[in-house]
Amino acid sequence: MIKRTYMLILISVLGVIFFNYEIKNKYHHKEKEIVLINKLISEKKQNIKLMRAELAYLSRPERLQSIAEKQLNMKEILPTDIWNINDISKLYFEKN
Repeated sequence: MIKRTYMLILISVLGVIFFNYEIKNKYHHKEKEIVLINKLISEKKQNIKLMRAELAYLSRPERLQSIAEKQLNMKEILPTDIWNINDISKLYFEKN
């Protein structure tokens, strides 16, 4: 009878030790995973900052103006190109 209780206690202790080892192993694995994910997040944030800086550089007005003039054959809008509302209404009423 005493041998059975000792065997049950021994099996229970071994089960608790094994269970504790598994939990500890999973905990360390998840900890490494968290460190890796945090590293990836910081790299992605750095890439986003870099891309925002590139976007700001590429969307400079003077750069866009030179591209519009050279590649799209556009020109600046001059004050003479802007019509007065009275001129537009005269043109409309003259046609009718």
